[in-house]
Formats: sequence, C-alpha cells, structure tokens
Amino acid sequence: MVVNETINQTIVNATATIVPAADPHLIGLPAFVVILLISVFVSILSNLAYKYATDQALIKQVREDIKKHQESLKAQTDPQKKLEIQSQVTSLSMKLMPQTFKPMLVTIIPFLIIFTFLNKLYANVPIIPLSFDLFGKPWLGWFGIYLIFSLVFMQVFKKLLKVAQ
Repeated sequence: MVVNETINQTIVNATATIVPAADPHLIGLPAFVVILLISVFVSILSNLAYKYATDQALIKQVREDIKKHQESLKAQTDPQKKLEIQSQVTSLSMKLMPQTFKPMLVTIIPFLIIFTFLNKLYANVPIIPLSFDLFGKPWLGWFGIYLIFSLVFMQVFKKLLKVAQ
C-alpha cells in the first residue's frame, strides 16, 4: 500500500513540473472540444505505436490460429482433446503478450502526462449534465467523455491505418 502511494506521489510530482495547474478556460475552447481533440490525438498515436512497434503479420497469423483452435474446441467432445486444444490456445496467446507490451512502453509516459493535464484542467468540471447520478455526480466528467470518444476513435483509426486486431 505504501509503495503504491509512493509511486503515485512520484508520478504526481513529476507531472506537476511538466503540467502546471491550469484554468479550464485557458485554452479558449469548450471542454467537450478539447477532450474530443485529445482523444483523436491519443487514438492516432496509440494506433501508430501499435502498428509500427508490433509484428503485424505475426499478430494476424496468431489471431487466425487462435480462431481456428477455438472453432475446433467447440466441435470437440473429448475432454482430454479439449484440454489439449485449450493449452495450444494459451500458448498462442502468450506469443501475443510481448507484442502488446512494446507499444505500451512507447506510449505510457506521454499518456500519463496527457491524462494528468486533463485531470488538472477538468477534474470537477461537468462536461455533460445527466438526469441521474453517476458515481455520486449528476454529470459526466472528462474521463467519461474521453472514454466514449477514445473507444470510437480507436476503432475508426484501426480500420483507417489497417492495424492488426
């Protein structure tokens, strides 16, 4: 518990020197637009990192192999064969893990800075009012809006940039 608090405080201290406390109206654009633009930027950056830091051919091949094994798993009735197929699926999945870590290592520091900036800028700013309480607040904040936008834009840019899924 103490280690997590120390790590969190270190991140906050490090980003505080890079990202000063900001006024939500300092940028001159509505919060909704700022979050939209940042989510587009982060989605493009993330997809480019994923595309160029991974072996796209390997990812496609492993995903196809996993799909074939899962289909044969559904058709299999022998429990021993099912275990064997499941073991193959697990080993194939393990091939994907190093591939997904590479882009994460490239993007984690810039994303932490961006999210710290957004949190400092819009921590208690209602972006979209709601007719119900969401986590104790009757509005959707920057993170909820960012999450919605990023889910949409990540898929759009994956298709446009032809990133292996």
